Amino acid sequence: MKANRLNSIIAAGFSVALFSCENGVFGPKGDINDSSKPQGNLSVAITDAPIDNAEVTGAFVTITSVKVDGQVLSGFKGPQTVNLLALQNGNSLNLGTQSVAADQYSKLTLEISSETDANGVAPGSYITFTNGTKEKLELSGNGKTEIELKPKNFEVTESGNTEIIVDFDLRKSIKSKNNDFSFVTLGELKSGMRAEVKAKTGTLKGKIDNYGAIGSKVIVYAYQKGSFNGNSEINGQGSSDIKFANAVSSAVVDGGGNFTLAFLPAGEYEIYVEKPQSTGLGLGINTLLELTSNSNLKALAVNANAQTNVSLSVKLGGLLGF
Repeated sequence: MKANRLNSIIAAGFSVALFSCENGVFGPKGDINDSSKPQGNLSVAITDAPIDNAEVTGAFVTITSVKVDGQVLSGFKGPQTVNLLALQNGNSLNLGTQSVAADQYSKLTLEISSETDANGVAPGSYITFTNGTKEKLELSGNGKTEIELKPKNFEVTESGNTEIIVDFDLRKSIKSKNNDFSFVTLGELKSGMRAEVKAKTGTLKGKIDNYGAIGSKVIVYAYQKGSFNGNSEINGQGSSDIKFANAVSSAVVDGGGNFTLAFLPAGEYEIYVEKPQSTGLGLGINTLLELTSNSNLKALAVNANAQTNVSLSVKLGGLLGF
């Protein structure tokens, strides 16, 4: 009898200890609102990679909620309707900042709506065009969906400032068929977005020296070293026919031949340049241009909190084949 009672006490003590380890003494582990823990600041910002269609003047998405490990980030004052097309080349928009418990976290969730915008006016997510019209971006389901992202090294330190950058990447998130625009499938939408701890990212800035001889719109793609497969990337993938689906980021080259690939996780990258068919030069959208550079364009190092610069030229008449 005494042995059974002792075993029960030990079991109960073990259960309490296990509960305390998993949930913390004063609240659940990972509770962003646990005021008993040291505090740090958490900010969430959003940025974008460009959409390919030159007739699109704006791409608006309404964000209704931001969550961290399933808990609402009260520092986000929503809903907010954001023009993603205005957030390129390293520009970002802060969605909210909050003092949270210093801890390790794993998930960041954005809820977006296609039904109504921040002012309660329909639609909530839409594309605007050069002719002044706009088209609703449809979402699967009931018009609202949650996009769950998992930033690496997601930690808020005591008295520290942690900023998470969400890259929406319009090029991967929106599809068009016969000029009818909509969001890609939910699975593709999740794959097309990424979230990074800003302090762990760097910037790759470049210049195409002979850009004036090429003509109009050119797009640059950044891939993690060794991840580019030409046969699959230049052709559409998935049910939404997404080209260059595995690029970490992309950028449109400006009139001076300059481009910026921002918020890249630290590592080595290779870059590729495409001239879309819409430029009228007869180069198909599945065609990449041949590049020359003094740098190794197959192993460009990007370091955290640093900028890597690269100068390159396009070999006129040179096309990459796969």
